Amino acid sequence: MIGIMACDQHYVISNKGALPWNCPEEIAFYRGMIKNQIVIMGYKTYAQMPLSFLEEHTVVVFSKEHHNEIHRLAKIVSSLDALHQLNDLPADKQCFMIGGAEIAKLFLENKAIDHFYLSEIEGYHPGDVFFPIKLLSEYPRTLHLSGASFKVYCYRHLKG
Repeated sequence: MIGIMACDQHYVISNKGALPWNCPEEIAFYRGMIKNQIVIMGYKTYAQMPLSFLEEHTVVVFSKEHHNEIHRLAKIVSSLDALHQLNDLPADKQCFMIGGAEIAKLFLENKAIDHFYLSEIEGYHPGDVFFPIKLLSEYPRTLHLSGASFKVYCYRHLKG
């Protein structure tokens, strides 16, 4: 399982349900990493995705109460145990946890991530949702990619 998310330099990840920055270069990196893979997300993140996203990925949504609002192309789980019991995910694809903050916290607290790619967008943006950075503080990070307005850090060895 790979985590991949973006935040600003104060670890803001969202403002009123949307990204508070415009960084096409980082979006291209993100899309390239998860293209045609298995993506796992919380309901709030799912609600922001266009239908075409569901058609291009194998989508798993964590939700305990929104089952009627989730498209038939997505699989629904309510816990990590339920995720591990899914037996119809493509074996030739990688699994990416893509957010939001609550799901990132769940996966990180339960050591359910092998490594995490965290993009840090340059600057400080208004926001109401923050990445739980303290949960990565004990893991070494390396610079994976440096763009004009962002850097991607990889935190490794998150299991165990």
